[in-house]
Amino acid sequence: MQKSFYINENVCMACGVPQQPECFPELDGLLRRTATDGVSIVAVDKASGVVAGAAFNKLEESGHSDFFSEYAKCLKYSASKGVVQWMADADRMFDIYEHCKIDSLMEVMFVGILPTFRQRGIAKKLFEVSIELARELRTGRNVKLSVDERKLDIGRPPEIVSALLTSFITQKITRDTSFKVGKKMYFDWFVYDGRPLSEVIGPQTPFFTFEYYRL
Repeated sequence: MQKSFYINENVCMACGVPQQPECFPELDGLLRRTATDGVSIVAVDKASGVVAGAAFNKLEESGHSDFFSEYAKCLKYSASKGVVQWMADADRMFDIYEHCKIDSLMEVMFVGILPTFRQRGIAKKLFEVSIELARELRTGRNVKLSVDERKLDIGRPPEIVSALLTSFITQKITRDTSFKVGKKMYFDWFVYDGRPLSEVIGPQTPFFTFEYYRL
């Protein structure tokens, strides 16, 4: 993620993550916590064995929506804190549980592809496999894989797959994979350190979308 998502994703760029690499470990910590749910996916190049990309997925339930706000309080650097605070603010502005009338979901939280592996359909495949994994959980199959070989309980299965899409590229991917738009939110609504996110992101992607795929 340090060579892809952190330096190229729109909100990361708007919050100054590429200019503050010392904050990378703080975002790595969020990824590690997400990976403990056992539903993240890695794409590996068969020829070289290189990790080409990954989707960090998190299982969530209604009533536990303060995860990002609490995590942001633990952060030292302004860039990483800005990214996580934006995630918390976006969640507060749109209640996906109420909108979809659900109690549980799996969020595709971060998707990153190394620059040398882009335009090969890997990101779309990661979304498709994430949906399939969530569907397996929904049908009662425990397909979770722990990062430390511990046995993970299946827990409450997700009812939808959700995602915050911050780029017109990922928004096109979710259009092609039958996601529905729950809410469209404009980057200029979000102001951190006196600057709207839109000031850095620019007009090519004026808004992000809160989307879902019903299982």
